[in-house]
Amino acid sequence: MTVLLLLALGAAAAEPSRAVPAEVATLLASVAQVEPAEVITRIDAFTGPKHALLLLSRAQARWRLHQEVNDPAAAAKLLDSAQSDFTAALSLDATLTQAHLGLAQCAAAREDWTTALRHAGQGIDPGTADRTVITFLASLALRAGDWRVATLASQHGILRFADDQGLRRIELAVLVQAGRGEDARQAVLALLAQAPTDVALWRHLAWSAQQTGRDDESVAALEAALALLPADRTLRRQVAEAQLGRGQPQAALFTLRPLVGEPPLPETLADDGLMLLATRIASEGGGDAGVAQARAWLNAVPAAARSRAQHLQAARLAVRAGDQAAAAAALDVLVAEGEADPAVLTWAAALADGRGDEARAEALYLRASAVDSPAAGPATLRLAALYLKQDRRAEAGTILATYLAKKPDDAQARALHAQVARAR
Repeated sequence: MTVLLLLALGAAAAEPSRAVPAEVATLLASVAQVEPAEVITRIDAFTGPKHALLLLSRAQARWRLHQEVNDPAAAAKLLDSAQSDFTAALSLDATLTQAHLGLAQCAAAREDWTTALRHAGQGIDPGTADRTVITFLASLALRAGDWRVATLASQHGILRFADDQGLRRIELAVLVQAGRGEDARQAVLALLAQAPTDVALWRHLAWSAQQTGRDDESVAALEAALALLPADRTLRRQVAEAQLGRGQPQAALFTLRPLVGEPPLPETLADDGLMLLATRIASEGGGDAGVAQARAWLNAVPAAARSRAQHLQAARLAVRAGDQAAAAAALDVLVAEGEADPAVLTWAAALADGRGDEARAEALYLRASAVDSPAAGPATLRLAALYLKQDRRAEAGTILATYLAKKPDDAQARALHAQVARAR
């Protein structure tokens, strides 16, 4: 004798009624009220006919136990056993959609999102699934990078469950990935109305506002996020950069000061990019006092740990402070380390020339002009001017003639050459 049996899987839609042998139906009815371990024990002891629904029930019991145990080895073994039972159930009844859903859960537990999505697609009907299951489908698509399925699943779910924040967040993630700034902005504004303290949503608003040309709104959104999460160093730095980019160096300096620390924190001093940002913000937002602050921060970095960019920044700040000696000292470190940029060498030479050290200036101009780069041109012209000042007209004329042979339209070179000719 057979009976009709209806079997449900958690939040999933129920399987269609099936005709099963009476002893199978009796066993399934008995295990419906017991704990997962007892389900496994009773089905293992059953000597009647093999049936897909029994395998499905045992697989579900093993899956529930897998979620409950704390021992990783035991959990892995239960996961393998559950997957084997779900697969065996499908081999007996290919229409058993709950087995596909079970396999999707097993694959998701292994973070095999593509496999999980494939089985979920076979086991979930978006038109009848409840919000938990359709959210599961949409989230799997998102993790698998299947943006089309993620879009369809989330939007289908939103049509049925308009107040579901999980589905709306998945839709937002898809919109951000697709670069649809205006749509993402509308989606995130709706979410923020329900969750105004969610930092991730404020960050999404900052991105979408920037994408749609609302730069002030973008900065304000980042500032709101920082107000909610003031200890986040990455976010604080991002806010300071955004404020600086919007021409608000004073606000950026106020934002960044806690990140630098007083005295500067060791982790700040070791972060080259952060130190450069901090000194730039201070020098732009604090006037003379800001330049002094920026120089003090750079001086706090151990000499051996200073990067090339920090030495250049130190030289720029020293020039702004009128400290030519300090600027020259910063550049001299780079020269001693083998600096090859003709612009930097020319700058160092000009500083040497300015303090009357013409021999060093000449050596540096020669070194810079020997570099095969368009940036070496100014060094050649400055060297010619130095020679002319020293009344070394022949040498000046020679290098200028060579230079003009390559760049006959250089007005400055032609003017110097004419000056040499007149001196002769």
